[in-house]
This record gives sequence, C-alpha cells and structure tokens, in this order.
Amino acid sequence: MSGLYSLLFTKLTLPSPSAIQGKTILITGANTGLGREAARHALDLGAGKVIMGVRTLSKGEEAKAHITARTGCIDKNKILVWPIDLESFASVQTFAARVRNHVFSEGGRLDMAIMNAGIASVEYAVTGDGWERGIQVNVLSTTLLSLQLLPLLLHTKERDPSAQPHLAILTSDIHKSIKFAERYGDNILFVLNQEQEWKKSQTSGGATERYGVTKLMDIFIAMELARLVPRDAHAEPLVVVNGVTPGFCKSDLLTREKAPWILKLIQSLIARTVEEGSKTLLHAVAQGSETHGKWLENQVIADPGRIVTDLEATAVREKVWAEIIAALRDIDPDIRIEY
Repeated sequence: MSGLYSLLFTKLTLPSPSAIQGKTILITGANTGLGREAARHALDLGAGKVIMGVRTLSKGEEAKAHITARTGCIDKNKILVWPIDLESFASVQTFAARVRNHVFSEGGRLDMAIMNAGIASVEYAVTGDGWERGIQVNVLSTTLLSLQLLPLLLHTKERDPSAQPHLAILTSDIHKSIKFAERYGDNILFVLNQEQEWKKSQTSGGATERYGVTKLMDIFIAMELARLVPRDAHAEPLVVVNGVTPGFCKSDLLTREKAPWILKLIQSLIARTVEEGSKTLLHAVAQGSETHGKWLENQVIADPGRIVTDLEATAVREKVWAEIIAALRDIDPDIRIEY
C-alpha cells in the first residue's frame, strides 16, 4: 500500500475509553494542532487529568477554553496548563520538576507522556543555549524531558502494578527520504550545529532535509529509551516506549516556520486534519508491549526502512545516542540512563 494511498484512505480510530479513563496524560505542544486535539480526545475518552505543556501560557489558556467548550468538561481542574519552552534546557528542567512534584503529591500520577512538540525550521537560527533550533527542540530537549519523565512513569507503575505507563515520541515518515550526509562526521551533532552545514543540507537535500534528520533521530531516541526501560519477571517492559507518525497533517507546523508555498499547497490538498491525525497519538499510548521500541505508522507497527534498521544505521544510532547523552550531561550531570 503506497504512502499516499494510506494517508488518504486509512481509517484511523481512537482507543477504547477503558484505555484512557482515569489516566493522567501529559502532552507537549498542546496549545495547538495535534497536541490540542489529542488533549480534547483524551478528555472525551474520560482522562482523569491532562497536563498541557505549552510554550506560551496565554495561548495555552485559550486552548484550554477551546477544549472545555468542545468537550463540555465542567471540571477545569482536569486540565493543567504548564509552560515549557524546548528552546531552553532550563525551561525543560523546570517543567519536569513541576511534573515530579505533581506525581509525588497525594494522589498524583503520570500514566502517559506524549512528546508532541517540535519545529520544522527553514532558516538557520541558534537558541540561547547555543544549539541550532531544530536540533535542540526536536532532539536534545525531547530526550532531556523524556529522561526526566521516565522515572515518574516507572514510579506510577511501582505504586500501581495494574497500570501500564506509556511514553510516545512524535516522529515522521519523512525520514525515509533524507540523505543525512552528516552521519559520516566524527561528531554528528557538532556538524549539524554548524551554519555552513545547515546551508549545505538545504541545498543538497531540500527544505525538508534537516527536519527529516531530526525526526530520524526521534526514532533513534525512542529505540534507545525503550532499551533503558527495566522489565518485570515476565520480561515485559514496565513502561511501553514507542515512536509514532501521525502522517502528513494540516497542522500549524509549516505555517509557523514559513515553509515553501509548494509544501503548503500539498498540505492543503492531501493532508489529514489535526482532529484525525491526533488519533494516532492516543492510539500509540494505548498499545501493548508488542509496540515497545517500535515505530507506528497508520496505527500499526511499520518498517521504518533501512536508514533505521541496517547495520550501518545501528552504528549511527548508537553514536548519535552517545553524543546526545554527552551533550545533556553538560546540562544535567546526574541525568539517569541506567535502571
């Protein structure tokens, strides 16, 4: 089945309410697009609490008002709007500390975390932390937050053995079309961080090349996080970690980043609505251990391609992961990667 045919004709579904009911679900990038719609679906399915991670509080509160109006949710305490800016490691750590305080409060828990926030930069720019924006947001901060949340998901499992916590990282199928020449560098992240390399990748690979590289790394991150998760006596993972692509959607991603008009035209013609595409996010955090460390496309386990699975890709993944951890240790020397 071709990618376009799947995009246009696959019938996406929401998980059973029993998989979501009463759960505490965290979603980053939740003030707009896929994140906002996933939050709305979660409340419709009976989520006990939704933590909306948003870059701008005022926009987060607008999203909350939109969701409560659409769902008829009268208990506004079910929706927590907390700031997080993935262009700032300090903001990520502050957000994670707030989630930690919530989990360790009376009755607090974290059942599901959806790493939805991301950017598709079409211009080179550096964050205050010194990293190219896409690398910091889509790769480094996503990993940092995931590593901070994983112990909290495990804590929920420890307190409630009947729970099945989940961590899902938003990816894309665009990784299949990239060239990723930077993989042959001595230090891949260092190369990706250079302006001249950015310009070179845009020339050789097109406007979506660098975004595709970061989304490939998100698949790597999901696979490596899955390896970190401890298992029970039956060899089942205590937290299910997977990567998920929602497919090409009519989100604000291209509009926000001033993408080429041709991409916007294609988006308007064939892309899924965010209401539809967001179903994949909740589906991912409602699946069993068979999806652990796997990549989900059109709500099934899919082959991410040789750029992820062959021997060279395995070596690149391990190298990238080591570089990510080394970079994050400069931010948090105590970051935990062993259980």
